[in-house]
Amino acid sequence: MHLTLPYFSPPPFLLLFLFTSTLTYTHHVVQCGAAAAPATAGVEFLDPTLPPVLPTQPPRCSVLALYRNFAAADPATANFSAFTSLVATAVNYTQPEDCPAPWTRVILELSVSVSAGQKDHTGAVWIAGVEVLRTRSPLSTATPAFWTIHKDITRYSAAIRALGDNGGAITVAIEKESNRTTLISGVFAANLSLHFYRGPVSSTHQYFNGRPGVKGLYREPADMIIPISRASTSTSTDADGEDDDDEPLDSCRRAPWFRIDDEADTPTSTITVPPNTYRAVLEIFASYHGDEESWYANPLQSSYGAGRHHRKLNGGLRQVFATIDGKFAGGRIPFPVIYPGSVNPYYWSPVAAIGAFDMPSYDVELTPLLGLLLEAPGPHEIGVGVNGAESYWLVTGNLHVWVDRWSDKVAAMVEEYRAPPLRVTRQAEWGSPDGSSEVAAEGLVRMVGWVSSSRGNLTTTVRQKVGFKSQVEVQNRGAVEQVEVVHKERMEVIVHKAHQVVGRVQIFAEAPLQIQTSRVTAAGGAVFEKGRLFHQLVEVVNLNENNVVITAALTDRQDAEGSVLMRDGMPIWGSGNTKSAYKYRDENTCHLRTVNTVGSIVKYDVSSPSCAAVSDI
Repeated sequence: MHLTLPYFSPPPFLLLFLFTSTLTYTHHVVQCGAAAAPATAGVEFLDPTLPPVLPTQPPRCSVLALYRNFAAADPATANFSAFTSLVATAVNYTQPEDCPAPWTRVILELSVSVSAGQKDHTGAVWIAGVEVLRTRSPLSTATPAFWTIHKDITRYSAAIRALGDNGGAITVAIEKESNRTTLISGVFAANLSLHFYRGPVSSTHQYFNGRPGVKGLYREPADMIIPISRASTSTSTDADGEDDDDEPLDSCRRAPWFRIDDEADTPTSTITVPPNTYRAVLEIFASYHGDEESWYANPLQSSYGAGRHHRKLNGGLRQVFATIDGKFAGGRIPFPVIYPGSVNPYYWSPVAAIGAFDMPSYDVELTPLLGLLLEAPGPHEIGVGVNGAESYWLVTGNLHVWVDRWSDKVAAMVEEYRAPPLRVTRQAEWGSPDGSSEVAAEGLVRMVGWVSSSRGNLTTTVRQKVGFKSQVEVQNRGAVEQVEVVHKERMEVIVHKAHQVVGRVQIFAEAPLQIQTSRVTAAGGAVFEKGRLFHQLVEVVNLNENNVVITAALTDRQDAEGSVLMRDGMPIWGSGNTKSAYKYRDENTCHLRTVNTVGSIVKYDVSSPSCAAVSDI
């Protein structure tokens, strides 16, 4: 198969538009946009994933948290050429009296509509400084578009409770890569609601919902969540590349995320965990921008290829990682979410790319390393970074903490720490516009530590094995290019008590990717591209707790082919045919959905609760 690298735009500047509001039905905010309801005209974009598993009862209450129209005609959001128009908000949160904690489920619903001709961009939602959603919007071409995201945010219940008890805000940031002097074209309208549920959920469904690995590590919501972000640090670089630490975080210029411009950037937050902490998991949100939008397709630089591109060509390998007081604490190779503007946008109309609407976060089990956080008096520095990064990434973290309510203090110690860097091999051969390069990596991490609490003396072992390979090949004098990525990962978390296994989580993940494009320069400087794509996420989790074994598996696959005529980085004509096949299965449940699109029209959309109804995908 032969492929081409997606279009790379010049290094952009960044515009940030933040909108904050309370969780009450009536609230007062200083607007960064006018109130408006998202339209339902135009093309509805779909995300064929597993819907949230809910109790049988309707929600106890539903709260409209955001109701905004981000329009070019609005002077508050239209032109941030000098970033002189800053709109801040300070709001109090009032928990609805008829909807107190605890909740069986909390569902975030985000409905968005955009006018025609909008580029894709990244957005995020924070609750009391805790990020709960990172999303990438579709690229609307000739017609307006609208879509709805439903996400189970029950594991962030501690942040929602803290918002109600201590006050705070829900913050939404939309990042648009554009020149600072460019007006926002068109309209973005959004509604953000929270639905609170009570009532029982089946014993199986309380663990698994959508992505099996998430429920494997978050069997119960944490007691508290500590943000690892600009909101919890004294110095850092803003998302527009400048230091603006004198500005409030809820201004229309700033967002809580860190900006990472290279692998040397490891921003930190100063934190102190409670002395009775018995478990900790660090969740990392990361998205890539500018020259990094297609990092997975980045060729490896050679002596010949050094002058072919304006950016550093270091290959298609990245690793999101965390540190404790500068010590490596764990890392994950990110799943390559494909942005609509990076590969033929007509592939993703009207079906979103895998992980685009709800971008995956990356969990690092820190329980074996609690001794580092509890033995020495705090505070401590929790850092996040991206190995191999170029400009630029936007990263935040959530430190999920479980505390022992029956003890004022626990004891903890690190018994074993083996975390060597990834073993990376690189090869590149370029003798003309044609050539090839390959980057391969392997890694094996093992960490062991014990925590003594009222639950007993529990020893937690974390083992992680990673294999990765990225290949780029160019043929026919640069007209045909191919990208192939293979990524396999296995992680295991085992809990022992007195030499007996009392809990085990095994997660297996695989994410292959193939992109093929041929390119011809057309009249007037336009470029005609024709290509194919194959992308897949496979995730299997085995959970063994108190001699109860539960298994869940997910296969999410997309195959696409089509063509597009590009000018100045924007599509002016194109077509795409895409098949999306989603399959989730556990001990008692199966969810299948297949969506076929031809020429941006849905030709086939079938869902089934029976795994026997459709052949394996």
